[in-house]
Amino acid sequence: MANGTVSSGTSDNLMKYRNLYDYTLPQGKSSADIVGVGIAGSNDHCYYWFSDGTVCAGTSNDADQYRKLYAYSLPNDKTTADIIDIAIAGSNDHCYVWFKDGTVCSGTTDNLFKYRTPYPYPYSLPLGKTPADIVGIGIVKNDHCYYWFSDGTVCSGTFNKADAYHILYAYSYPSGKTIVGIDIDSSNDHCYAWYLA
Repeated sequence: MANGTVSSGTSDNLMKYRNLYDYTLPQGKSSADIVGVGIAGSNDHCYYWFSDGTVCAGTSNDADQYRKLYAYSLPNDKTTADIIDIAIAGSNDHCYVWFKDGTVCSGTTDNLFKYRTPYPYPYSLPLGKTPADIVGIGIVKNDHCYYWFSDGTVCSGTFNKADAYHILYAYSYPSGKTIVGIDIDSSNDHCYAWYLA
């Protein structure tokens, strides 16, 4: 039974390459439990992080095909409710986590702050945007980060400056859908977006 839908496309058209198709999650999980989805650069495996502190690995439409649920850890002062999104850098498979307080950290799939604890200064967003406006973040193979916002705009920059490379421009996605995670396949720069059931 499908737990939600996913599409793939470009940063400005999230369904250009493939329109909606179903994805399935581990038993007992729902799309509302997802706090982030990331695609590893080394093998294109998709990692799904859930609000109960577990993560699994699979494909864009089968969340635990490659690895069943296992635990992940966050910095001591953070909870899963603080997560905005998670993305994986194609250059080195480091996992980056952006939080609602404006900080970001990096680590592995099971220790999300192993390589860098939350930056001591907040990441900057375009004028008028707040972390609550972010619906997804993805990282391309050159480590440029794309930030999608709830008002239908997207920009690209670094891990801590959202529009360093490209100011806001419009994007489209399936009508009536709510995004629960976005990342970019570094092998071809296709953008994948997962939606609430």
